Amino acid sequence: MNIHFGTPNSITAIADAVQLYGGKEFESPTRSTIPMLTLLMHYPNLFNEIVRQLGFLGEYDLFLEYTVGPFGGRGKPSHSDVMLTAGKDALAIEGKWTEPMYPAIKNWPKKGTVKTANQNAVLTGWLDVLGERLGKTFDVTDFGETIYQMVHRAASAAFVGERPRLAYFLFKPSPDNGAAKPDDIFNKLNDLWDRLGKPAIFPFHLVEIEAKPLEAYESLRTMKKGKEATAEAVYAALQDSKPLFHFGSYRVRHVGRMGDGA
Repeated sequence: MNIHFGTPNSITAIADAVQLYGGKEFESPTRSTIPMLTLLMHYPNLFNEIVRQLGFLGEYDLFLEYTVGPFGGRGKPSHSDVMLTAGKDALAIEGKWTEPMYPAIKNWPKKGTVKTANQNAVLTGWLDVLGERLGKTFDVTDFGETIYQMVHRAASAAFVGERPRLAYFLFKPSPDNGAAKPDDIFNKLNDLWDRLGKPAIFPFHLVEIEAKPLEAYESLRTMKKGKEATAEAVYAALQDSKPLFHFGSYRVRHVGRMGDGA
């Protein structure tokens, strides 16, 4: 397996990526990046077991913070937490833990016609990438109920692989009551898949993973968000040899594979 941070910087191990993240990434001790990196560094067999259940078999290249686009208007690129590639196959993985459900496209703030026009241009760019892969043409007005992040994560996978997949890894339980709920994430993934025409070649997945904080994580629990000291402590903890979490049972829910919502 070849490991990369961003595109196309190569690294020798997942642990080498920790210092490559921006300073803001770890100013919160409850970012989903923390259990995701712990999973990749300390439980690679479990990670491989999960991705095999998503239909991603054999050897692959692994990218952290894989950037794509945008393909229209002015905006930030899509940063997939993890992107796996193998020949024509691509799997974009988004991690969630304490993060809330992001707003639907219809609820985007609109301040003037210039901003609205640029928002539509950015969204059109992502939908064009999806349309090219799926052989369809999409209208932005049909996607008001969808979550924007899900659109550009799906577009990233579609841009990278002829046989794309999208998966959300939800670590639970969450210490934050405002975190997105499993059923809400699944329903929104299902909604996007429906609006894309239920493409059999492009399955979506939700993976719910039991994550128990270990002793090595305990000192991070009470650290304040937005502080440089918090980021430094998280950096140090991730680079330590001790895992921060133990991962127990997991549940894979499929959209567009093994039946709708199996």
